[in-house]
Order: sequence, then structure tokens, then C-alpha cells
Amino acid sequence: MFNLRQANLQDLEALIQLRLELLREAGDIKGDSDTANLAQATRKYFAEKMPQNEFLAWVAEVDSQIVATSGLVFFQRPPYNGNLSGSEAYIMKAKSLSNTSFISVNLTEG
Repeated sequence: MFNLRQANLQDLEALIQLRLELLREAGDIKGDSDTANLAQATRKYFAEKMPQNEFLAWVAEVDSQIVATSGLVFFQRPPYNGNLSGSEAYIMKAKSLSNTSFISVNLTEG
């Protein structure tokens, strides 16, 4: 059985690890590339955006260990007829330790 909960800043290192694994699996990180700069940039992004609720993440835990994550990024676009507020969100690909990717879709708020 697993526990699903919203991530917090105490989960930062696990979120970064899973993000790097996802990028490696997607081919955005090649071979033995040095990921220190990417990890640091990701750490900074999460540390800035999560407290502002501009990025929300959820984690799945098994035996108190994070085994999967997905995120939701909020952003503003200029209004258009289908979205007069311009508020939108993007569901980030989910990543699990078992190397299973799930879905990636765009959502708009009407």
C-alpha cells in the first residue's frame, strides 16, 4: 500500500533525484553527464516556487520512502477567448523509482 501526499521542502532532495532520473530517461541527460549544475538549478527552482504555490508536487510513499512524484506548474498567459483569466497549469510527467512514466497534459482554466 502507498501513501499519497503533497510534497514539501523537506522532500527537496528526493524530488530532485526523481526529476534527474526522469530527464535521463527522456534523453535530456546523456550518459555520464555532470548533473551538478542542473541539480542546483532545480533545487533553486523548487525552493523558490513551492512556497509561493507556483509549483506543487505530490509524492507517493511506500514504507515512508518516496517512490514516485508528479508536479503541477501554474503560469499566466495573456487572456484569450478560451481563457479570459490567462491562468493555466501544466501537469508535469510523473516519475517513479520503477522507471514508469505516466502522463503529461496541459490544463486551462476557463
